[in-house]
Amino acid sequence: MNAWIKAAELGAVPASGMTRVKIENEAVLLVRDGECLRAFQADCPHAGAPLEAGALCNGRIVCPWHKAVFAADSGAWLEPPALGSLKAWPVKVESSSVFIDLQPGAPAATVARRGTPQRFAIIGGGAAAASAVATLLDNGFDGELTVFCAEPEAPYDRTCLSKFVPAGDMQPDDVPPLLSEEITRDERLRIEHTAVVRFDTALKRVTLADGRETAFDAALVATGSSARRPDLPGANLDRVFTLRTLHDAKAILEGIAPGEHVVMLGDSFISLETASALRKRDVRVTVVTPSGVPLHQALGARVGGLFRDWHEAHGVTFQRAKALRLEGRECIESIQLDTGENLPAHVVIVGVRPATQLLAGLKLDHDGGVSVDATMCAAPRVYVAGDIARFPLADGSGLARTARIEHWRVAQQLARVAALNKLEREVRYEGVPFFWTEHFGQRVDYLGHATQWDDLDISGSFAEGRFRAIYSRLGHVQAVLACGYDQATAHLIERMREPITADIARAVLGG
Repeated sequence: MNAWIKAAELGAVPASGMTRVKIENEAVLLVRDGECLRAFQADCPHAGAPLEAGALCNGRIVCPWHKAVFAADSGAWLEPPALGSLKAWPVKVESSSVFIDLQPGAPAATVARRGTPQRFAIIGGGAAAASAVATLLDNGFDGELTVFCAEPEAPYDRTCLSKFVPAGDMQPDDVPPLLSEEITRDERLRIEHTAVVRFDTALKRVTLADGRETAFDAALVATGSSARRPDLPGANLDRVFTLRTLHDAKAILEGIAPGEHVVMLGDSFISLETASALRKRDVRVTVVTPSGVPLHQALGARVGGLFRDWHEAHGVTFQRAKALRLEGRECIESIQLDTGENLPAHVVIVGVRPATQLLAGLKLDHDGGVSVDATMCAAPRVYVAGDIARFPLADGSGLARTARIEHWRVAQQLARVAALNKLEREVRYEGVPFFWTEHFGQRVDYLGHATQWDDLDISGSFAEGRFRAIYSRLGHVQAVLACGYDQATAHLIERMREPITADIARAVLGG
């Protein structure tokens, strides 16, 4: 029996827009897109962002924070990091008033598929694996799905490990899982917490650390990256940490005290996020990088220099040098640099590399990655997604290229494409790469993927929480880096599905 409750006057809902209302302690998002009026849960199921602060564009609802995408007519999830659809309620209009029936909502209906192989393996337990699992189960996969995850925990939100755990803002036990209990209890899914030591891509045969071997009809390789100690003398000394797993993050949180000196070997986003987090606990941090300019390969020297200035203003030191050896008796005590300096250190934190050593029968690229086609297929019935995948990507000028992008949401996007193709949907990657990074309490969004540009338009300041950089090539936008433009970037990521000019990007960002 319906129980219609008045939610709002129709005039209070923009003709093409979104409005939040509160009904009986339920936060409801009213979405009006032309003649279509719908009612959904108001907060993004990924991290709770207020969806009305995002964008309604091209029939899609885009989350303002992490750019999850939902269908405006049904609430169905279209792109991660959300791994489920929006709860929806019936809505009607009478006498210019909007009424909602708050009976338990349900996600968009799924369509059962036939002809899928009976046994499908996912090798890896990270963001890509979770996205593939959610996509397969949500779209009617009717076989046996086995996930091989080397860590004892189920897939969890690895972005917290460098952003929040080292700062003490989040305890390791509070890092959220990526899959809901409903998904993990699904009878089609089995998660094995054991390492795969070899995967024969021709035979689809998995060899596990305990010696067991199992063959599958098809597989998705989503192994991501693995911790890498540098090939340097002294790399095995105590208090030389990697940061890849929940165990690593816990060791860093518990093993580093305020006032100690931590040296980051490398200038990646994870390195800088960790530096920012440690500074919050008054840990002294030095970043050792051969160029002296962090992130210069990804963002260019100008923007990399601005990141360096931002970090230096918060007490981070940058050393233009290369480490030659780590020195100490049992624990790390200092680092010998190629400048001749001996840099004292209580702790050293090092990086990661693509986890492709277990693959047999696939040719690896020069950097350890794996090339795939537009469906994420690397070999017959073998899909590859995530950090290790080099995939076709059209740049903002429409020119074809390939890219290997080591970021969390891109891994989820690629895995969703692979899973849908596994279900014979014949889809291609048509999304816009996106990642977010957090430093000193400010989130920075990066849309697109720029490798070459002939124009860079910079405005604003990281320190003031309002910054944007537009990377263009041949008159078209390749990428946008922005801080403090949540709603604008939610619109922009949809606009960038087609080539746009820098003038359009500036207009969306407000000048």
